Amino acid sequence: MQKTGLLLFFLGICFMQPLAAQLRLPGFFSSGMVLQQQKTNRIWGWAAPGQFIQVDFMEKKYPAFADEHGHWQIFLPPLAAGKAGQLQVTAGVEKLQFDDILIGEVWICSGQSNMEWRMSWIANTYDDELKTAQNDQIRFVTLQKAFANSPQKDAIAEKPWSAISPTSLPECSAVAYFYAKRLQEQLKVPVGLVITSWGGTPAESWTSFEGLQPFSGYTETYINQIKPLDLQEIARRQQKNRETYALMVREKQPYLQSALQFDFDDSKWQQVQMPRPWEQQGLEQLDGIMVYRFAFDLPSALSGKAAVLHLPAIDDSDSTYLNGVWIGSDNQWNAPRTYTIPRGVLRKGKNVLAIRVQDNAGGGGFAAQPDKFFLLIQSRRIPLSGIGRYEMIAPFEQVESGPVPMQVQPAVLYNAMIAPLLPLAMRGVIWYQGESNANRAAEYRALFPAMIQDWRNRWGQGEFPFLFVQLSSFGKLQSTPVESNWALLREAQTMALRLPNTAMAVTIDIGDPADIHPKQKKEVGDRLAAEALRMVYAQNTAVSAGPKLIQFMAQGNRAVLEFEHAGSGLTARGGPLKHFAIAGADRKFYWAEASIEGNKVILRAPEVPIPVAVRYAWADSPVEANLFNPAGFPAEPFRTDNW
Repeated sequence: MQKTGLLLFFLGICFMQPLAAQLRLPGFFSSGMVLQQQKTNRIWGWAAPGQFIQVDFMEKKYPAFADEHGHWQIFLPPLAAGKAGQLQVTAGVEKLQFDDILIGEVWICSGQSNMEWRMSWIANTYDDELKTAQNDQIRFVTLQKAFANSPQKDAIAEKPWSAISPTSLPECSAVAYFYAKRLQEQLKVPVGLVITSWGGTPAESWTSFEGLQPFSGYTETYINQIKPLDLQEIARRQQKNRETYALMVREKQPYLQSALQFDFDDSKWQQVQMPRPWEQQGLEQLDGIMVYRFAFDLPSALSGKAAVLHLPAIDDSDSTYLNGVWIGSDNQWNAPRTYTIPRGVLRKGKNVLAIRVQDNAGGGGFAAQPDKFFLLIQSRRIPLSGIGRYEMIAPFEQVESGPVPMQVQPAVLYNAMIAPLLPLAMRGVIWYQGESNANRAAEYRALFPAMIQDWRNRWGQGEFPFLFVQLSSFGKLQSTPVESNWALLREAQTMALRLPNTAMAVTIDIGDPADIHPKQKKEVGDRLAAEALRMVYAQNTAVSAGPKLIQFMAQGNRAVLEFEHAGSGLTARGGPLKHFAIAGADRKFYWAEASIEGNKVILRAPEVPIPVAVRYAWADSPVEANLFNPAGFPAEPFRTDNW
């Protein structure tokens, strides 16, 4: 072949190869998404620098050119709620198409684990909802967990936009779902949820570096310890480890299943005193899948009978088998297990309990609570603690970036899970967080409002509504009035209501002293929605929050409290009023006898002849506090002192 012909041949080959695709939109855009009604919506993305872009939407065309960095954007005019159909983006020969777009109300749903908590994780509580929920007018997208040491332009969707159905609902945040359900029922418009949350994370992680300027300790940490890290390399190594781990789990699945059977030979496995956490087995800094086997004997009189197995809390999740029969699973890391054993499973003589335990981060294994490891057969309690055997089936190697997990460092979650959303038009935010800041309540008084202001400043949508959940009840019940970090954190949350366009859902009555993740998420979502309907949509003229103290007076040996949001009169749910405490000048608090007179509560205590201060629901776990209004909302915890 002559040189000219050869050149033309290679040129032809080059032109036959398609150009590398460069047109893209943010990773959380997809078919089925919801755009905000009655606001200008920005559609943005990336293409080859200088390339012409055209967006076709609702029979109109919107042109743009990509800038020198390849970024482009167009702006859709405000639109009414309803179906919008197809959105098409074209750049040269490249074309992206998004179908079934709706216009409605878009809410950002953020915080830590109680916002993250999915419907599938509380399936026993909402079994009917999971089986029957079907609503094309409620849709959600869940962002993948990520951290970064600089603000990112894009984020990946772990779960793309999905309409509510029995197939999709298990993956939706429970609080967000019930919030949206109530809004959609009342507003009769589509509701879109953008879920961006991460369990066990503090407020400073969700605040930008600039927003943290009043908190020098956090900004110094960010400058000196976070900014210099190559987080992309850390993320790459983590992803590689996840892939290696997933492959290992698949390869060992047959062995894992055999290890859960009754007749498996575990004689070569290591012995361990059960129950105890991995760290007490000498297995610090270990994550992955471990199987425990524990043998015990039963007399013939108890064989074959129905029973209940009690296990202490297991970190993070378990799948439990008895004599090769699966009897239950749970993925709540700090909750004790209770599993029903059907008739015919228990045997005369030897029985084998096999428990698959998976730990994803932090501590792992069983809580060291032998008193919670037992069988209950016809009211007969059979302790099970003793020597068992274990084997690590599939270890998972975490990539550490320092002495504490990266996701709790300042600004890193804002950078990766909030900054990419800033161009998105939305109505407001619902927020459930605070557990991870409970030991720093004084700081939270300033930090939480700073985070809210930071988001408002950066979103550029004014003082948008910010609704949040006050910490629920969790921790040991107290027989006498005590000091409480969780009460102080609740007080700090209440102080954030000084910001405009904020509202708070009180949840002390639906907590669980033994579980930091209360299961009653519907009440949480409903209470947030009640405040949204009042404050945002002006559709709720009824009481939408619980009684709130407006005046405290000392009258002789009585303390008189006056409340707003009392409706037709205050009520005591389930018996006499509880959890009121009063103190005199000695600052020592005593439980008070309390009575209701309309919108007032009258307190007395024989130990306090002259009341000086009052506290209500001032404890980590004031689940017994029972002051309500007729609309069913609990009173806000409070104190009148500043001791």
